[in-house]
Amino acid sequence: MPVNGIVHLSDASLIAIHALAGLAAAPGRLVQSKELAAIIDASENHLAKVMQRLVRAGIVRSVKGPNGGFQLDRPAGDISFREAIEAVDGPLTGDFCPFRTDRCHPDNCIFGHEISRHAAELVAYLGDRTIADIAAEQAGKIAPDYTVSR
Repeated sequence: MPVNGIVHLSDASLIAIHALAGLAAAPGRLVQSKELAAIIDASENHLAKVMQRLVRAGIVRSVKGPNGGFQLDRPAGDISFREAIEAVDGPLTGDFCPFRTDRCHPDNCIFGHEISRHAAELVAYLGDRTIADIAAEQAGKIAPDYTVSR
């Protein structure tokens, strides 16, 4: 079966972006995983695995214990979508093609270099877009309710 080299954003990477946006909406607060999972409508188990990767990447800080939780380890403006996605899914490259097969060769592609140009644009966009951008866009909308009785 031919291998398709298109960029694929996993459920885990989408959970990562949403979780980071949720943490950005609660600056200076520790957000428990149960709260975060409910707000972003994700499985607590899946979220826990994603958060471990974000902690290992130095994007999120984790505090254990009954009053613990997660918070951004850096300013939201310093965390790009690309960095978050790569922390979960591995490196993104701009050299993918949605039509690539074993018989194709990039030098004689009927689409020319259009596909690779757009792929590179997507990767660049993900590198430029930050978690702070989401927070700014969400500021006028209803904020998540992070109140939890402890």
